[in-house]
Amino acid sequence: MRTILFLFSFILWAESSLAKIEAVLGNIPLKENTNIVAMPRVSSKEVIISREQYVISYNKERRSPNWVAWKVTADNLGTAARTNRFEQDKELQNYLGKIPNALPAVTPDDYRGSCFDRGHQAPSADRTNSVENNQSTFMMSNMLPQTPYLNRYLWEQVERYTRQLVNEGKTVYVITGPIYDQNFGSIGPKQDIPVPSKMFKIVIVQDGSQRRTFSVIMPNILRNGEAPTNKEDLCKDTATPGDTLTTEWRRYQSNVREIQKEAKIWFTR
Repeated sequence: MRTILFLFSFILWAESSLAKIEAVLGNIPLKENTNIVAMPRVSSKEVIISREQYVISYNKERRSPNWVAWKVTADNLGTAARTNRFEQDKELQNYLGKIPNALPAVTPDDYRGSCFDRGHQAPSADRTNSVENNQSTFMMSNMLPQTPYLNRYLWEQVERYTRQLVNEGKTVYVITGPIYDQNFGSIGPKQDIPVPSKMFKIVIVQDGSQRRTFSVIMPNILRNGEAPTNKEDLCKDTATPGDTLTTEWRRYQSNVREIQKEAKIWFTR
């Protein structure tokens, strides 16, 4: 309960909380975007991408999101198939292209040959009410390098559990992102996309007038438990999502305070 009160007591849009936002892109004014209920802050400048489907805090130096936030209700879940068309975020690239010496927005080819998955932050399966909304999740600005074991198994299990809550009539708000507390190397032709050592997820569950929060910190590891620093082992690492929901992900439950510490983010009061 204290965590819930802590999260919802934030003054989200105080002028001081926006001091490090370099630009806001997207088709939804940030203050009107209902995908976010608690605004994470980072120490570096960030480019915010505010869209109908999610809010992304983009890190120009890491060429990756600092965090991604989105809301899931029953209206977001439909029958649209997974488009599977990964693409460069052209709106982001248009902005970055006007900044001298700025690194370009990531393309699908930047992951080629790395054996890391292009790991969705806002999942494809959370936006199946239309082809357009599903395609929005395949923007490379919504991706981080994840091992197949993390992306297709552990991470997938949390996502499935979250959708199960939505199918039970609840509304969920999710905030997720990377942690870099170990050096797991980098990918890309110029080796300029760092690989997170862990991933965090904060899920706020609203059930009528009741709210609760659960959080996880998951290691970006191989199935054998090792770091993905040996490319031969990484390229052999495979995982297939199971047909049924498991509770293995619960071993990685954490709390907001620990996530703030490890991810070096905080929430403005």
